[in-house]
Amino acid sequence: MQTFVDPNAATIELGSLEHIIYLIGFALVIAFLIKNRWWVKEEPKKAMVIILSFAVLQRVLSVIYFVGFTDYSLTESLPLHICRLVCYLIIIQFFVNKAWLDQIIFYWGIFAYASFIYPVGISSPFHMLGVTFFILHSLIIVYPYIRHAINGFVPNIKGSIISALGFMVYMTVAHLLNKSIGSNYFYTIDRPFWQDLGEFEYYIITLSGVMFGFVIVGILIQSVIPMFRYITKSRLKEN
Repeated sequence: MQTFVDPNAATIELGSLEHIIYLIGFALVIAFLIKNRWWVKEEPKKAMVIILSFAVLQRVLSVIYFVGFTDYSLTESLPLHICRLVCYLIIIQFFVNKAWLDQIIFYWGIFAYASFIYPVGISSPFHMLGVTFFILHSLIIVYPYIRHAINGFVPNIKGSIISALGFMVYMTVAHLLNKSIGSNYFYTIDRPFWQDLGEFEYYIITLSGVMFGFVIVGILIQSVIPMFRYITKSRLKEN
């Protein structure tokens, strides 16, 4: 039990067995979603209740860990970590159901892919923090696909711009918090790379790269979808 909640437990390394376990687990989640995609379409309210339940469960487990097993502080718990904010947005979206909020959840949720591919400071899947990590990031990634099955949600360019502007506000606030309380939101202080860059240069390059990346993803999606639909219709006509 001590290992499962040990606040001093080591984090995983890229390509390690623990990392592979995360990737296999995520693949199983995607496979389960694909297998049950028709149920999601037929039972949208139940699907959203399940999503809400996992989002609330993740937040509760995270709070329990940081309050019960660590010397709780805003510096260590990072309640405003961007993926945790996305989780809160998913909870809020259950009640408000706004189209623009789905867009932000998708674009900000892209960072969840990065966390699985390149884990930085991630606990073992056999640790309580690892469990909350897996629930959180799997939920964020599958959420847009569930919304697509329910209401036809598709990321668009307008949504990418809204998300980019929102991220500009987020990163600015996050960096000011890092300077004031010693936190490390979005790794602007303790960086996984580009350690030699100046503070301002790192801020500008990261902010510009993310905002530009959102827009590029939006353009690509808007370009690929019509092409995919055209190919599908052409094949249907041939058959």
